[in-house]
Amino acid sequence: MTGAEAGTGTGAGRNSITGGTQGTVVQAGHIEHLVVQQTPPPADEVTVAPPWGLRGAPLRGRAELLARLLAASGTHVLYGLGGVGKTSLALEVADAFARNGAPVWWVAAQDAGRLSGGLRAIARRLGLGEDELAAGQTADLLWERLAALPEPWLLVLDNADDLALLDGPGALAAGTGLVRAPSAAGLVLVTTRDGDPASWGTGPVLHPLGALPGPDGARVLTDRAGADAGADPDAAALSRRLGGLPLALDSAGRYLASVAERPAFLRTPGEPATYAAYLAALGAGDVTVDGDGTLARIWAMSLRLLRDRGHTHADALLRLLAGFADAPVPLRVFAPGRVDIPPGELWACLQALDRLGLVSLSGDGEPVVSLHPLVRDAHRAGRERLSAALALESGEPEEHGPLWPLLEPHLLDGLAPGTPAEVWEAAVLAVRSLAARGLLSGAGAAARTVRAGTARDLTADHPVARLARLQEGRTLTALGEAGRALDVLTPLAGECAGALGAEDPFTLEVRHERAIALQMAGDYDASRDENAAVLRARLRLLGPDHWKSLHTRHNLAMDLALLGRTREALAELEAVLEGEGRTLGREHYDTLTTRENRAIMLRVLGDTDVALAELTTVAEARHRLLGPDHPDTLTARFNVATLLPADRARAEMAAVLDARVRVLGPDHQVTRATAEAVARTLPE
Repeated sequence: MTGAEAGTGTGAGRNSITGGTQGTVVQAGHIEHLVVQQTPPPADEVTVAPPWGLRGAPLRGRAELLARLLAASGTHVLYGLGGVGKTSLALEVADAFARNGAPVWWVAAQDAGRLSGGLRAIARRLGLGEDELAAGQTADLLWERLAALPEPWLLVLDNADDLALLDGPGALAAGTGLVRAPSAAGLVLVTTRDGDPASWGTGPVLHPLGALPGPDGARVLTDRAGADAGADPDAAALSRRLGGLPLALDSAGRYLASVAERPAFLRTPGEPATYAAYLAALGAGDVTVDGDGTLARIWAMSLRLLRDRGHTHADALLRLLAGFADAPVPLRVFAPGRVDIPPGELWACLQALDRLGLVSLSGDGEPVVSLHPLVRDAHRAGRERLSAALALESGEPEEHGPLWPLLEPHLLDGLAPGTPAEVWEAAVLAVRSLAARGLLSGAGAAARTVRAGTARDLTADHPVARLARLQEGRTLTALGEAGRALDVLTPLAGECAGALGAEDPFTLEVRHERAIALQMAGDYDASRDENAAVLRARLRLLGPDHWKSLHTRHNLAMDLALLGRTREALAELEAVLEGEGRTLGREHYDTLTTRENRAIMLRVLGDTDVALAELTTVAEARHRLLGPDHPDTLTARFNVATLLPADRARAEMAAVLDARVRVLGPDHQVTRATAEAVARTLPE
């Protein structure tokens, strides 16, 4: 895939390198139309010949669309982000027509002079005289002549970004402009940034061109860089970082090729010569894909077009989006009150940015907007914190709403020294969300980052610093590292009791989590005593039906079960289940946990039929609500397996063990316990 957005400027094939490793600049190996730097040629100097010299490396990732275009007639519009390869695809279509002997005309349509001159040149070639052209009916006469041609022909209007120019004497959308529906023999192909259906009308067929997927993007790199730049996985990783943008892929590949062709003794020490090294240098800021500003100027042209159409907030909105992490941004962050753009104008601006390919709007249940990573790099001026405000208003991550997975990357991005307390608080919520979704490894890493950051930026007694320590301890428990969890939670509980009081709500939360860690560590007596003390306080402060009271009562029941007091545990769990059913519902996360543990008590007491039915129901609900690989879903599957016939049990337990190794790792406490249970109860 060449990725060229062809033009008529100078500098084709440039591939210069300036400086050493620090500040290395990669000049784009393509030509882009930069109308602000070009002067239209005189009318008698217009060419309609295709720019064949811009064809080079193989076209990648567009084979299906290329085949459809070669079999098509009528007017077809290729639209997308500058640098995405619209001109390259049009050149491939032109080459196929030319090889079949069909006439091909190529009109540069980025300004009125070139567009008008090109169409008049074609009209002359079709036999129209100067007197007819001077009559002011060039468009009507030209399309009459084109419609009369019996054999296939191709007309390309390249870089037609200002659609007002295509109106000519009529209106593009009405079919009376300079682009009209040709005869069945002809194909009109237009490349543009603007894919607004309202502007094009119902006649043309619109084809959005997006970034190249991983394998195709990697092949663009390998086509240009050669065999010595690294393995395919490294090329794929670099392609992802470059957002699959053909122009950037071409630039990076040519840079690596230029380094490889030089003798090693002429290379700057540390100069990246492989995909992996280039990716690392890009991340460190040592290499710049857009060193000459080509991409930035291309995108600036798109923004100027939006401003001309009345979208005055486009620049501000793009800078706002660039401040987020490189991940889809939920549109809820732009709700009224968080930004100074009226909702209607904001939505219209987002749609306009989407049509020009600068952003991508998507999302079924939760609408999101995505920014191309290189557009983000070019426009990022500062870190945006709208996501933190939204997180602090969005309830509990454990409720598994669709918003939380979208917020996580933004809440954990850019946590540099000096981050405000409210941003750290939102980052704690992101850790909770990761843990609730069963992504425990990611939650553990994030918890360490947040704990260290709050310790650096906040005082030890700051509420958010304490909250970060609590979450780190909670996450360590979930990771099966009960000893390390107690190392965090025990001193925190003491500090909070001394500073806030033993029955302060936050102190009780820390003590509650410490009791869970004690239980996991096998100290059931200590866990029982702590749970009992916390329960007494919560019953007095919150009442018996509050979910926190029910949660602690459930944990106390499990202490009783682990101490061998199964019937007492069953009675407590049934009381908890009654309260949760009333206040939380039968399929709330906590309720399902209680139902599962109650069924286990029934199994221990010999009521296996009822236990199997309930465990099966819980497993199905976990699978539906949490997904097949969530640790709690796997626990539910394992519990069902213990009551299945031997052959089925062996297969199911083995499957659960494999999944736990994959999800939790082989050394997680639960994984080891599963392996021991399989070896103990199902010997081969």
